[in-house]
Amino acid sequence: MNIKLNAFCLSGLIALGTFLSQPVKADEWNKRTEFQFSVPVQIPGKVLAPGKYVFQLADIQSSRTVVQVFSEDAGGHDTLVTTVLAVPDYVYDTPDKPTVQFEERRSGNPEAIHSWCYPGDNTGWELVYSGAEAVTTNSN
Repeated sequence: MNIKLNAFCLSGLIALGTFLSQPVKADEWNKRTEFQFSVPVQIPGKVLAPGKYVFQLADIQSSRTVVQVFSEDAGGHDTLVTTVLAVPDYVYDTPDKPTVQFEERRSGNPEAIHSWCYPGDNTGWELVYSGAEAVTTNSN
């Protein structure tokens, strides 16, 4: 009886140790990524003032292409700025830190965020601009 009890306790400890040794990666699901911009930048439908922002995928089981953008205040509290659509954007080199790609813009206009990528992923998210914004973004 003692051997069975010891074996049961040992297997329980091993299972618990395995569970606890796995890092908790809450950001893996929503790809929460923090950025700080020192100049204004454009996203679909908005221009973001310089400051701290959080980009993350919306918690929608059926779609992984809805991006939420939050502003972050000095206290670390997030406020939803906007929700935009995105399409998967494959990158050849897996980034080891969060990255943002910008689109070319006319002089005097804020840079437009083309896509963002979560560290360790080969697929980022390309923000979808409306037809009028896309023409403005790509014009010289």
